[in-house]
Formats: sequence, structure tokens, C-alpha cells
Amino acid sequence: MKLEQHKTAFFFALRYLFAKKQHNIINVISLISMIGIMVSGAALVIVLSVFNGMEQMIGGWFNAFNPDFEITLAEGKSFATEAIPMDKIASLPEVSSVHEVVSDLTLATYGECQELVRLKGVSPDYLKREGYADMLIDGSFDFYHGSQPCAIVGNIAAGKLQINLLSYDLMKLYYPKRTKKNLSNPAEAFNTRFLHPSGVFNTNTTHDQTVVFCPIEFVRELMQYEGQLTSLEVQLKNSKDYAKVQPRIQELTGDKFIVKNKYQQEETLFRTMQSEKLIIYVILAFILLVAAFNIIGSLGMLILEKRSDTRILRNMGAPDTLLSRIFLYEGVLISCIGGLAGMVLGAVICLIQQIFHVVKLGGDHYLVQHYPVAMQFTDFIWVGLTILAISLITSCIPALAMRRNTFKK
Repeated sequence: MKLEQHKTAFFFALRYLFAKKQHNIINVISLISMIGIMVSGAALVIVLSVFNGMEQMIGGWFNAFNPDFEITLAEGKSFATEAIPMDKIASLPEVSSVHEVVSDLTLATYGECQELVRLKGVSPDYLKREGYADMLIDGSFDFYHGSQPCAIVGNIAAGKLQINLLSYDLMKLYYPKRTKKNLSNPAEAFNTRFLHPSGVFNTNTTHDQTVVFCPIEFVRELMQYEGQLTSLEVQLKNSKDYAKVQPRIQELTGDKFIVKNKYQQEETLFRTMQSEKLIIYVILAFILLVAAFNIIGSLGMLILEKRSDTRILRNMGAPDTLLSRIFLYEGVLISCIGGLAGMVLGAVICLIQQIFHVVKLGGDHYLVQHYPVAMQFTDFIWVGLTILAISLITSCIPALAMRRNTFKK
């Protein structure tokens, strides 16, 4: 019986939606409500898609630079090489390579310039990883020039230090001694070593500001980390396997170590982007709610116009729930039609941007010349559910008011 009531209510709601009204203003208000919901729904789809595009673009930059997994101590800075089962990790079928890393902040000087950089000591094979060859913008990835150890510097750090690869000048590195310290002579409190700049890389990330690659033996000597590591980096044969491999590596390393995937290595950045996306979603959903409130006025006027129809249906035995449900469905239909049209409009605009790059970010000298857009099916689900929830809220108000007041007269 309840199903029949729903079918009957939906039939009347559909009939009232397209039927000619005695007062044309009802059609106008309904159309305004529908357009407002359509525009708000399209805006939700477009903005969420732009955020997706930005996240994928930035994530692609970081993913090319960061390893699939980074293993570090849960507490402390360095650990002995034998403290971690590297052979067992390397023997996992999904693992492509395992790299020892010694890294820390150090002061670098070049000529009259000085800058705080993150010296990252790795093996020569480390820079043979996929994608690294595309990062080199000047010089080479050579770790030794004769017997002199070399450095590959991030482009922003290289600019601040005013590095000239054609010069024979050397970078001088300062790092605090871990053992004897002579406070009366601060110069003796630091280890100093020299590096020859051999290349400059660009990742389009914050790593360009500080990271300097050099031989791991050089960093161990400078920082007095003989036989120790600050992290272990793991590369997979297929990066998509990270979800099933990560818990296995964590089990092998134990609770003393933290295993981070690519996104966890840049957790603050991606959490910030997700928070911004959520805030924009809430703001646009609120605008959608305001636009949907026009439905209250439209339904209120329709209820008054159809008072004689509802009286006839009531005399024929229709329950109050059926009559209020008619106008509830009427409001939901207005919202859903507008919302569906908005999602289609938003998808079309996103497709046009993806294909033709209509909206530009800047000229040809910009790194990203147009707004990146990436549509996700889950976004359409969330937008659809949001529109449905808002339509139910706004439609229930006049329907319940009608049930309490109109039918009592």
C-alpha cells in the first residue's frame, strides 16, 4: 500500500511540475530555483574537478621525486645499517631496489653566497631511477670529477648560491661535530668538506630550494655517520602495489621504524589541499542551499493554488501523508532536474577545458599554462547526494507546514 502511495504522489508531482498554472509567477519561481540549483551544481563539479587536477599535477611532481617508500626511525635521527633487514626487504617480489640514504641540513657556501641546504648522500645508482633523467636541466649526474666528489643541486638553491657549473670554484659544507667541540673557537666546532657542482636539477617542488645530491660516503664522512643511515628508500616495480607492500615492509622493520608511502611523505601538503577542497565544497553547498530555498516559496504558492485539488483528493479518502508527499516530491523533482542539468553542464565545461585549455593561468613562460581539470566519479556522487539532501530539507518545510495547517481547516 505504501508503494502505491509513493507512485500516486510521484504521478501528481510530475503532473503539477509540467502542467500550466493559473499564476505564472509559480512557473517563474520554479524556473529560478531550477537555474540556481543548476548553476550551483555546475560550480561544485567544476571547482572539485579543478582541485583534483591541481592535486594530481602536484602529486605527479612529488611522486617523480619521492621514493615509493621512505623508512625512518620513529624516534631519533640515525640508525645502524644492520638494524634494518635490507636483504629481506629487497627480496620482496614487488621491490625493484633499495637505497641507503644519509641526509641532514648543512650550511653551504659558494663564493660570497651561503645557504642552508639539505645534503642528501646516495649511491650513484640512485639517480638512475625512472624520471630522474628528465629532472636534470644543466650539467650531469656525475658524482665524481676525477677524485673530487660532486654535487647535483636543486635549481632554486643553485640560484641562491649563484653556482656556475663552468667555474672551478667549490662548494664548502659546514656541519657541527658530533664529538669534540671547542666552544672557545667556534670554527673548530664544525666539520668542513668541499664539493664540486656538476649538475642542476628541477622538480617543480619545494625540494628544489634545499636538496643537494652527493655521494653517500662524502656525507658519512662530513657528518660522522660511519656505518649509519638516516633513512632507507624503497622503489617498487609497480607503484600501484604500495597498498599491499607497505604493511609487509612495516612488519619486517618493526615498531621502531616508520614506513611512509609517497603521499605520507608530503602529508602536510596533501592534507592542506584536502582541507581546502572540503572548505570550498561546504561554501558552495551552502550557496546551493540558499538557492534551493526558492523552492519553499514556489511550493507554498503551488499549495495555495491546488487547495481545491487537495480537498477533492481528501474527500476521496486520500490520507494526509499522500497529499503532503505530492508537494515533497514536487520540490525534489525541481531540485533533481536542476542538479542533473548542473552536473551535465559542469562536466561539459570540464571537458572543454581538458581538450581546448580555454582558461589560461598565464603566458608561455608559466610552468602550468592552463587550469588542470580532472573529473572523478565520486565527486559526482557527492554532488548528487548533496543536491538530494538539500532538496529534501527545503521541500519538507512547506510539505510539513501544509500537513499541520491546511488539512486541519
